[in-house]
Parts: sequence; structure tokens; C-alpha cells
Amino acid sequence: GPVGCCGFFQPSSELVNSYRTDDSGLPLLSGAYNDPGNVVTDDDGKESDDNSFVEDTGNLDPRLDWTVGRRGIPYYDWGVHPGKAWIRNQTYGGPYSPKKNVYRKSQTGQYVDQSWPGGPLNASNYTMIRFADIILWLAECEVEVGSLDKAREYVNMIRARAANPGGFVRESDSNNASANYVIGLYAAGYPFDNRENARIAVHFERKLELAMEGHRFFDLVRWGEAPNTIEAYLNYEKTKRVESLKDARFDAGMDEYFPIPQLQIDLMGQSILKQNPGY
Repeated sequence: GPVGCCGFFQPSSELVNSYRTDDSGLPLLSGAYNDPGNVVTDDDGKESDDNSFVEDTGNLDPRLDWTVGRRGIPYYDWGVHPGKAWIRNQTYGGPYSPKKNVYRKSQTGQYVDQSWPGGPLNASNYTMIRFADIILWLAECEVEVGSLDKAREYVNMIRARAANPGGFVRESDSNNASANYVIGLYAAGYPFDNRENARIAVHFERKLELAMEGHRFFDLVRWGEAPNTIEAYLNYEKTKRVESLKDARFDAGMDEYFPIPQLQIDLMGQSILKQNPGY
């Protein structure tokens, strides 16, 4: 829900927890966001009419609710997300809905793709590169050349925009912020005190800012961080999605890339085009 199809590409619990912030409004870069006292309260396993569910009251980065649909929070102009009633299968995919690139109720019937057999789908454009992406590329570059204060400046540009209360998701009946949004800027010092810590902060900022936009896996591969990060992700997420992820694994040195089609190798010759490792 709410559009009737299809319930895939769901945000993970690990991703949602990443939006937890400390009292200064900064992310928990150590990975402590998955610790029991920090995880975001969800309605996993609860029916939509189960009134025992209580929304999370802890500090959250406001970008969470522009990225993820979760129970009790307005979902664009479709109304308040009811939880399980809009989830295809909580046991399989978890309690959250994708939100980025989902069309608004007011856009129903506009720019539709009539080829879909179950009814027309809105032809929502996908933004391949946006300004925040470029700013965070600049931050990466500044870290690698050792200009850590400049990198911090670029990251704070993104966070300052997110911290503007005018952009918070708000309740339709009261105009109050829909959650306890607390986001701050990085001051001089940690984590921009050395290159390693600054790199962690910039990489994490890309995770928060660009989540669900299709960049994360490719970022991890180009940083050389895919094996360790995906292993840590699976170790946590498997505790939530026991059946659907029980056989999931990442084979380092192979799963970073797809196989090259055999036809292309045959056309060019095996002495020219070599198959990727593991295939």
C-alpha cells in the first residue's frame, strides 16, 4: 500500500536505526545505533488495529521520514502510514515502506505507463545525480587530500539543509513535527580530527542522505568496504528477517561485480575480455 502494488524494495531495520542521533543531533558513527537501547521502535508483528504500538520518542534525523514509510507518520498526501496494512509481508521484508520515488496521491493518473497489466503505474522520473550527491563527492575529495575542515564544511551544508524545520515531516492535524527530530552540525574536532575518522563521517553522511536512491552498494564497492559492511549488515538484519535472509551471504572478490556476458567475451575474444573472478 497505499497504491496497491507491489511492496518490494523495503528499507531495512539496520538502515532505519542509522538515523538515530545523539543529544547533539549527530549520528552514532561507532555503529551503536543497532544497540538495544538505540534501535528505532517499530511495529513489527503488530496488526494495524493493535493500539499497543507506541511510536519512537528518541532523537532522530529528520531525513528518516522522507526516506522511509513507517507507522504513525504521514506518508506524503496518502495519509498516516497504518503499519502492517500497507506491508506486503512483514515477516519477509520487515515493517517499513519505501518512500523516495513513490508518487503522491495527487499525482494519480498523471504521466502513467499504460503497459503495466495490473493497471497504469506513474512514470516517476529518477534523479541520477543531485546537488547533495555532488557536495558529498567534494567532501570525499577533501578528505583524501587532507583538507578536513573543508570536508566538514561540505558535510555541514547537507546537514544544515536537513536541519531546517521548514522541511520536517509534520502532522496534518497540528503541524507539529511528526517525530523528535534532532540534527546538528559537526563542530571542529572529532570526527574531522584525522583522515580516517573524517572518512567514516563522510561515508555515513552519504548513507543517510542518499538512502534508497541506488547508490549505497556502488559506494561500498568503490570504497573497498563492501565485504565488511555487508557482513555486519547481514549479521544484524538476519536477527530480524530470520527466514528470508538465512542463506544470504556476500562472497568477497566476486559479488562486487556481475559476470560479463559470455556472448561479449566470445565476440571480443578471451584474450581481450576476461571474465570477472568467481564466475
